[in-house]
Amino acid sequence: MGSSHTKDKCSPNEKLVEYLKNKVMILQGEINEMMSIRESEYQSYEHDSIFFELKQAEWKRERRKLKAELKRLRMACEEKEEMRLKCKCDGCENGWPMGRDETVEKWKQLYLAVKIELDDLIQRTHREERRGWKTEEEDMLMELKKELISKQERMEILEAKLMSMEDQESRRQREMDILRQSLRIMSHKKRAATTSARGQSRNSDI
Repeated sequence: MGSSHTKDKCSPNEKLVEYLKNKVMILQGEINEMMSIRESEYQSYEHDSIFFELKQAEWKRERRKLKAELKRLRMACEEKEEMRLKCKCDGCENGWPMGRDETVEKWKQLYLAVKIELDDLIQRTHREERRGWKTEEEDMLMELKKELISKQERMEILEAKLMSMEDQESRRQREMDILRQSLRIMSHKKRAATTSARGQSRNSDI
């Protein structure tokens, strides 16, 4: 009967300890989930970075093509200019046809303007995309870091509380063991005293 009563009395603390253990497990699961999300986001960022590097390499190839084309056009213009001067020196009346020469010059200027605009667009896109990706990634990682720290702090508090409760429970169990041992000793002494008294009573009757 006393043992059953003691067990019922211990039950609330044991339930609280079990509750705290479950709470710690839940928090640990949430932290693991957050770490998994963070790893997934990091992999996504790495994928975007690789994609951007590929695009950047493609832009560089395109720029090299444009430079090669520009060089070819420049050489062609220089050759035509040499031919015009040679023709003029050889006594040609009008030299290189002015209409065609002006057309080539205008086309070259237009090509240069388009190239400059394209280079500027590539550089601006490069800067904006890197800035946008970096800012978004940093904000997201900062939020995840804050949430992770908060959950870790909560888990540490619960673990400390759990350890304190377990220590209290252990001390209480030791106290109960000492009390039971004292009760057994007292009960044994009482039985011994009763037996001794009965023996003395029988001897006096004889």
